[in-house]
Amino acid sequence: MPGSCPVSEQSEDTGHDINDVFEDIFLTEERIVEESFHQGLEDGQQQESVVEAHDYGYKKGAEIGREIGFYQTVVSEISTQEEVTSNEKVAALLGEVQATLNKFPCENDPDVDLLHGLQQIRNKYRRLCALLKLPFKYVQTNDLSF
Repeated sequence: MPGSCPVSEQSEDTGHDINDVFEDIFLTEERIVEESFHQGLEDGQQQESVVEAHDYGYKKGAEIGREIGFYQTVVSEISTQEEVTSNEKVAALLGEVQATLNKFPCENDPDVDLLHGLQQIRNKYRRLCALLKLPFKYVQTNDLSF
């Protein structure tokens, strides 16, 4: 009876196991992420991106350097005042600020968290100014343009 079992006639072998289909669906996200990563890496290595990243890094480095220079100037001037350094609490905090400033790297080191170090300097400097009741606050200016 050749016409009595239509189901068996329709089950043709397409070469794909159902597990392969499910695995392909399951791994689609990983494959897309990997392809996108490599495409982004290629795009990022283009000359325009490198120049833009250099300009941005130069600008941010100049801003951080200007802020660190401000703190160093104020702290070094405060440390020359004998009436200020005679107070033990102020002298200790002044030493902490100077040590933190000296610890801040002058060269780019990818292993150092610059923002964390800068935040430590800001916090210690604010404490010093509050203790001395000084109005010396760093005001960030955006006079660099690219």
